[in-house]
Amino acid sequence: MKRKLKPEEIKLIAYIIKDTPEGMRIINDLPNLYVEEMDDGGMGSLKVVVEGEDNRRTGGILNDMEFHDVDGMILIVSVILDTKDNFYQLDIFKGDFSPLKKIPEVPSE
Repeated sequence: MKRKLKPEEIKLIAYIIKDTPEGMRIINDLPNLYVEEMDDGGMGSLKVVVEGEDNRRTGGILNDMEFHDVDGMILIVSVILDTKDNFYQLDIFKGDFSPLKKIPEVPSE
């Protein structure tokens, strides 16, 4: 089911990519994007939804960072681009494969 990004998701993505060459362009588009949750066991990964036929492919990781969930488990959060350098996925991997309890909080800029 598609939805807009939540404010805490936008803040997390922006924090991870703010210092990358593509960062500001992607950050400015985040409030307009629709995403859907991925089937990852509840770890919180999201994929950008596009209208019409989706022929995009993964282009690689723009940046990733380590955080901890509120239960202390390690999280690796990656912002993934498509082959045209557009935001494609937010990948959240939790070390024990359990569901994400809370989106990591990041410092305010």
